[in-house]
Order: sequence, then structure tokens, then C-alpha cells
Amino acid sequence: MSVREMERLRLRPGVGLRLEDPFGGPLGEGLQASIVLADSGLPPVSLLPTPSGYWTAQGLPGLRAWEAGEGDDPALLARLFEVAVNDPRGRVLPSRFRVRLPQNRLAHLACPGVAPGDPPIEHFPIPLFAAPARSVPAGWACVRASVRELPVADPDKAPAAAWALVDVFQGATRLATGLADARGEALLAFPYPEPPDAGAGTRSAFDVTWPLTLSLRYRRQSAASIPLLCDLLAQPAKPVARSAAGEPPVVVMGADLSISLRYGQPLAVATPGARALFVQP
Repeated sequence: MSVREMERLRLRPGVGLRLEDPFGGPLGEGLQASIVLADSGLPPVSLLPTPSGYWTAQGLPGLRAWEAGEGDDPALLARLFEVAVNDPRGRVLPSRFRVRLPQNRLAHLACPGVAPGDPPIEHFPIPLFAAPARSVPAGWACVRASVRELPVADPDKAPAAAWALVDVFQGATRLATGLADARGEALLAFPYPEPPDAGAGTRSAFDVTWPLTLSLRYRRQSAASIPLLCDLLAQPAKPVARSAAGEPPVVVMGADLSISLRYGQPLAVATPGARALFVQP
């Protein structure tokens, strides 16, 4: 019996996303994500995880023809959509970001350039940030910080630096970036770097230390709502309080803070002489 092809259909998802777990593991199970036409008031559409770790959705407003395989120029149908990500298991902080769809590839997050006229800064996969209470993988370094705004006259009443970005560097190499939550609490975790004097002789791993630097990016934003991811990533570098000694405290500011990481020991970073890490708002 012969088979005759009567019709060929080409179906495409309206969106395909890759969300990046800061710890490198799969986050599909338990993670919730939805997408909606930006500023439309329409109900969101659930994004569904695929076995290979991507997130997809179909039936998006204005994209039915694209999903049905009609047309090859996504610019003719471009619309702005907003994605919301939430993790009831508390592994990553909630996130909001906007993407222009459709795209002839997995969706990239395109944030404005640093200066007017600069090309957009693209992010792929789309980054998520660890929640401060998340367990750290075995054998990884752990850095925590409680970020507060200056002044430090009364540290217990200092406002939280909600949504501040915390970067840890070894020399010029960024080891990790963390995001403070609405309470100013941040967690960074990363594989330990190579020992600074590897091969110099035998000694206990627990005696190994690394000189690192910590810097902050911050712009005061409401703790009551989750800012858009592009706005968070565009926060400017701000001075860090390197010390706060005396009564009343005399604060010494700097571009970054030198810290020392020891193998096997979680590190809680604070401005020397204070109980929190202070940033210039």
C-alpha cells in the first residue's frame, strides 16, 4: 500500500527559554514560570519544562501565525512579553524579565547598553539567583552578606539594601554574583578556586586560604516589588564601607572590600567594626 503526503504542518513554540541555576543543577521540578503580553492585563500562560531543561509555551497572543509556521521574519510580529519565575521550594529568588518575541532561537534577554547608543547587552541563559536560605553544594565555597545602607549610626535600624548585587572576585576573575533579597540578605556559592600555592608542599586542605575582593552594585529600589531583571543587572557600582570604628562610627569607604576565604568554612562578610555590610546608597 502506498502512502501519499496530503499536507505538511510546521509547528513552532511561541517561546523557548533557558533559565540558569546559579548552582548548575536542574530546577524544572517545582519551579513555576509564566509569560504574559506585557502591560496587556491578559491572564498569563504557564511555561512548561521540557526533559532537556528548557521552558516553552504556545498559544501566545499575536503569535498564533508564527506558531503555525507562517512567516520567517520574527521582526514583523515582534511583541514584548513579561516572564515571571517563582520557586515555592525557596532555591532561587523570584524573578521578572521581559523578552521580545518571536525569536528564531531560544529567547535571549536583551538589556539596554551602558551608554545611550550602545548595542543591547544579551544574556543567555537567563540568570537566576540563589535564595539566601538555600543549601550549598558539598565542596563549594559559601559567602553570605547582610547588606545595609549607610549611615551606620544605628546598625539595627539601617535600611536593607534590597536587591543589591554582590560580586566576588579573585584578581580580575569574577567567581560569583549574588542578589540580595528584599531583606538585604545575599548568598553566593561557587567551586573553590585552585589553591594559591598548589604544589608547594603537603598540608591540610583546611589550612588553604584565598585572598578575594567583594564589590557591590546598588540602586535604591522598593523592597515591596520585584524589579525587572534588566534593571537589577544595570545597577551601578557603589562604594563599600571598609571599616566603621569608633563612637560614633567613622566610616572608611572604598571601591571594594578585601576578604579572606578559608577552605571548608562558610564566610559571613560584614564591614569591619559593624554587624552588616554597608553600601553607599
